[in-house]
Amino acid sequence: MKKLNKFLIVPSIAAIGCLSLAFSVARADDDQEGGDDVQGFESLDVEIAMIPTAAAPMGSSAKVSLEAEDDDGTTDAKLKLETEGLPAGTYSVSVTLKSDGSTVSLGSFTLSGGEAEIEFGSDDDGMPFPANFNPFDIATVSLSDSNAVVLFMADLTSATSAASMNRNASVQMTPGPGAPAASGHAMLTAHVVRGRTRGMLHLNAHGLPMRSRLMISANGTNAKKVNSDMAGNLSVSLRPKGKTGTVAPSVNLFSVTSVTVRDKFGNLLLNASF
Repeated sequence: MKKLNKFLIVPSIAAIGCLSLAFSVARADDDQEGGDDVQGFESLDVEIAMIPTAAAPMGSSAKVSLEAEDDDGTTDAKLKLETEGLPAGTYSVSVTLKSDGSTVSLGSFTLSGGEAEIEFGSDDDGMPFPANFNPFDIATVSLSDSNAVVLFMADLTSATSAASMNRNASVQMTPGPGAPAASGHAMLTAHVVRGRTRGMLHLNAHGLPMRSRLMISANGTNAKKVNSDMAGNLSVSLRPKGKTGTVAPSVNLFSVTSVTVRDKFGNLLLNASF
């Protein structure tokens, strides 16, 4: 992961404050959809222009970038906002989460006008993320004024206004109660080409019921029916479809947080979290 510059707010900013740190993200147990820690490696690199709302001051602009890596549960991440043309005042940054749609406040800053760069991170370079915060769970980022009026928004799961988006993951799958001896590996690659999502979600699995009809789901949404072979093995790829790059209804490669394998009775056989 490339190193971001040190925390910087240009001289036009007077102070930083009002951080909200009281937040925790709880993922599901390993025998359910989701899991506590990534068992493997995941990286995400996004740079995207924020979309102004009707309340945004004329001539102002903002963009956001996120760089994150998770290596067997150890996360290093930076979220950076760059703004131009905002008048003097206090502004706040918040995000919504892919996992449950909730809103999390990252912090506030005060400026006297002009340009600014604001960083949030998992180390000492910028304002810290809230405790137990998962940067891979960010769905949207919003910038609001002191009256809590949203001025700019960005969807980090959509390629529509992205300058660049890249996601890679390679994680171990966890056996479920329906196949306690099963094992598997899930790989996810995603990138944006001319506003469209490319890549795939690929599963390799072993120790499944032999010659069985199975269902692959992403984020709990059914994606594809497959069959295991005579030895109980499975190899399947889910590729993005349409302009939004979905691998399951309303689930694109940048919004995938979990993938499961279930039998025809709905019993969980394998599960992986991203």
